[in-house]
Amino acid sequence: MKKILLTILKIGLPVLLGVYISWYFWTSFDETQKEEFIDVFSRANYFWVFLALAIGFMSHLSRAIRWKYALKPMGYEPSTFSTYNAVMIGYIANILVPRMGEASRAGVLRATDDVPFDKSFGSIVAERVIDVICLGIISGGALLFNLDKIDDLIGLKSVINQAKEEESVSQTPWLLYSIGGIFILGIIGGLFIWFKVPSLKEKIVGFLKGLKEGLISIFKMEDRIPYLLHTLNIWVCYVAMFWVVFYALPFTAELSVQAIMAGFVAGTIGFIIVQGGIGTYPLMVGAIVTFFRAPEVIAAGEIQGEDVGFGALVWASQTVLIVVLGLISLILVQRKKKKLKAVA
Repeated sequence: MKKILLTILKIGLPVLLGVYISWYFWTSFDETQKEEFIDVFSRANYFWVFLALAIGFMSHLSRAIRWKYALKPMGYEPSTFSTYNAVMIGYIANILVPRMGEASRAGVLRATDDVPFDKSFGSIVAERVIDVICLGIISGGALLFNLDKIDDLIGLKSVINQAKEEESVSQTPWLLYSIGGIFILGIIGGLFIWFKVPSLKEKIVGFLKGLKEGLISIFKMEDRIPYLLHTLNIWVCYVAMFWVVFYALPFTAELSVQAIMAGFVAGTIGFIIVQGGIGTYPLMVGAIVTFFRAPEVIAAGEIQGEDVGFGALVWASQTVLIVVLGLISLILVQRKKKKLKAVA
């Protein structure tokens, strides 16, 4: 009976987590956004949506394989099955808690394949640096495509802020004071540990050494070419999975490359501004689509509802993919951990 209950919990809790995430996203929409969401979904050609999901899966698998190349110089060779599950669990953790995904990835691989947390975390940090460079290159390309529209695109900020009804500027100093206070307390706490708690100091130094080894692992690897090819594939897939959804609706199917590249960068910024891109991703993509479809509407300080709905379609397809695959990975990891305990 106990085993049955544990099995139900291991399978049921991830499912409940998925239900909670879906509910959380839905309740974050206002009534207008809900109507736009439903309307666009009812009109979409789902062939293109599912093609985008397939491309997205390829990017996640490629990321899992790429990670293995970074771990190999340190003497660790986990299976693609393990790195893939860790990547997907990291994605779903990032939706719930900002920047928790990196730590979750390293933690999962520590539990399933005994890869030291500090070393795998260091390889993830190095990976993020490379991804930032790739995003910068794509953003630069989008900039070149839209050189003649830069001033107008920058002017979209005021339209987006108005639509988002952001908090008043008077609250900003309090946020800065809070961040500054946390930073100062962190310095004081670090100095106290360094001089007063030798045992903890040694653990921190050991962690930093492992982190350093993980960071420089990329420069030591023999498989640089496959690593770079997977990096290229990941970002080509990212752009492609965004691109193909434009063909799912008549009013976006004929938009130019300039619009698509600008929309991709705007959507990525939306993910950075708010965890999971809740609200901001559809709004920012919608603003770009309206800018290219109906500049007179943007000039009036408005964003067309169906364009925000399109942004919601892109966002939802990407998010649902991460949630579903992440939950499956959670279940698979739980089963693997159970088998490892049985063998031990």
